[in-house]
Amino acid sequence: MGRLVDRVAIVTGASRGIGRAIAETYAAEGAIVVGIARDASAGEAAMADIVASGGLATFLQGDVADESRADAIVAEVLRRHGRIDILVNNAAVQHEAKLLEQTVADFHRVVNVNLLGPFLFSRAVLPAMIEQGGGAIVNLSSVLGLVGDPYLPVYCATKAALLGLTRSTAIAYAADGIRVNAICPGDVDTELNAQYFASQPEPALFRARIEREYPTGRIARVEEVAKVAVFLASDDASFVTGTQVIVDGGILARIYDV
Repeated sequence: MGRLVDRVAIVTGASRGIGRAIAETYAAEGAIVVGIARDASAGEAAMADIVASGGLATFLQGDVADESRADAIVAEVLRRHGRIDILVNNAAVQHEAKLLEQTVADFHRVVNVNLLGPFLFSRAVLPAMIEQGGGAIVNLSSVLGLVGDPYLPVYCATKAALLGLTRSTAIAYAADGIRVNAICPGDVDTELNAQYFASQPEPALFRARIEREYPTGRIARVEEVAKVAVFLASDDASFVTGTQVIVDGGILARIYDV
């Protein structure tokens, strides 16, 4: 028996990367997955692959920063399934440039997806979770919510803010049986990270240099983050709320390479 059997889970940014891995792993653990993404073709293909592997998954298209669409998605999931047990706020974007090269438009795009999106979806699912007596929200933050990166100032700011949202929501609704936690991955082998590497003058050399910084000698695989997301959504984490789990291969534990 899986750890998430018959639980209804919404996963944003489910068409690729960590979000897709979480959707796949949740389905393998018995969850009924509803994947959300802006790219309808990629999202539908990702959920179809889960179904082909024997899992239960459907896709709903939407921009996480669109208030009316977020509310409509949650209403549709409740209409179809009658409950929402898990929300994973994973959708994220970034813009690689130092602060002087960032525009107000860049700022709003990153904040809208990375922070407004989790706010809107969390707010939308809370009434149902309160009524049914509990639920779990998993927010994908980052080690960059704990430290800085000169080329990702707004991304870092949103990931730090998401930790604040996690803690505040957790303590506000703990008495309702709702647990809220965050995951802080280090570098993960995803398209988003490949985009960051590609923004550097010599992407392959830059990636190799980054990997050397990790005590493990490599960056994470998406499934390594997904397994933590399963734990946080499951009964195994029944007394875990208002905190973050760092999944970084030990990089924050070192001050510099000697």
